[in-house]
Amino acid sequence: VPAAKDNLIWMIEYEKGKCSVVDGPSAKEALEYCQEYDLVISVILNTHTHWDHIGINKDLHKKGMMNGVEVYGSKKRASEVPFLTMPLVDGDSVHLGSLQGKVWLTEGHIDGHISYIFDEFLFCGDTLFAGGCGYLFDGPPIKMHHSLQKLASLAPETFVCCAHEYTEDNLLFALPVDPEN
Repeated sequence: VPAAKDNLIWMIEYEKGKCSVVDGPSAKEALEYCQEYDLVISVILNTHTHWDHIGINKDLHKKGMMNGVEVYGSKKRASEVPFLTMPLVDGDSVHLGSLQGKVWLTEGHIDGHISYIFDEFLFCGDTLFAGGCGYLFDGPPIKMHHSLQKLASLAPETFVCCAHEYTEDNLLFALPVDPEN
């Protein structure tokens, strides 16, 4: 679900009428999608603590809609994940109904950044994008490199569900750097 200027809110319907959202700057777009498809948000999967990823938590709370909503996020940044109910570390498993996912620590963009893997779907927040990777706020670059190497170990048919649509900008940047590619 497109949100704000270039954010993407991923929604996982894991039981009839129940869904999880992955990150989001606000609740508006997700709630409109839920209304259209008769869904209720029951889980929020936060990848990291930038405002455009945890804004949905705050917005749902402001609207009085956080009762019964589980919030998963990084244990390393637990105090910064609004309404966190499930602090996670690298290697943890998460369950959405019968769906089971894995949690990987994918730092570099910021410390404590995590990604979620459900079958062939990777929800990687701001670690990986089409044609690029996330900006290094905390770094150092070796952390991002390690995270990208980890993600590169996933099967080639893995669907990458990143949190922003930066493809055109990333490719325009890459073209003069590697014009033969």
